[in-house]
Amino acid sequence: MRVLGIDTASRTNTIGLIDADRVVADFAWDARDSSLQQIIVNIDLVLKRGGLSLEDLDGLAVGIGPGSWTGVRVGVTVAKTLACTLGKPLCGISSLEALAHQSKTASALLCPLVDAGRETVYAAFYRVREGAPIREGEYYVGSIAGLTDRVREPVLFLGRPAYLHRAVITSALGPPARFGSPSDAPGGAAFALMSLPRFAAGQVDDPLSLVPLYLGESLAQALLRRREAEARGGRAPGS
Repeated sequence: MRVLGIDTASRTNTIGLIDADRVVADFAWDARDSSLQQIIVNIDLVLKRGGLSLEDLDGLAVGIGPGSWTGVRVGVTVAKTLACTLGKPLCGISSLEALAHQSKTASALLCPLVDAGRETVYAAFYRVREGAPIREGEYYVGSIAGLTDRVREPVLFLGRPAYLHRAVITSALGPPARFGSPSDAPGGAAFALMSLPRFAAGQVDDPLSLVPLYLGESLAQALLRRREAEARGGRAPGS
């Protein structure tokens, strides 16, 4: 199965192409240049490296975040448009699951982290079962201190935020805290490879209804909630 993988949710945008379990091409660039035009140009570049056209694809995979609010929206929009235009199946994959997938051979509980801004992180706990990371519990949005309070066993922390906050995590948890490489960010091909078992099982997403995974309340939502509360003569919860 030929699958194009797209992820624009992190500091690095990535596009990858696979043919079955073989990586045909994988390309990454700085997310500061995350314009729609640049994404389309790089999709064309990756396809040319593989000697394929869009019509030759069997499916598309896209990172749905959490991550950069603007970045993830652009990537998801591109993937949805291509899926609808080409009539190809689409699979949306969480950025946290993709990070966990990079360490699917680990025996410890996995905790991938994504920067949420303002000293907060997105996170989740995954346990590897039958070669695949399975999420345990709900997604987490909050401080590093709040996250470490939830740890009750040895954990392998993954992602660049884990590396940046390594001293704080180690101070709170000691030896049970382990760390993956800060450079283990998944490429577009990784998202494509993760989609294969889902496509095989018929677990595809509706291109019209697929939306980014927004775990935190946006500033616009917070302001709207505050204004609605003020209009009622009260205060918004937590303000």
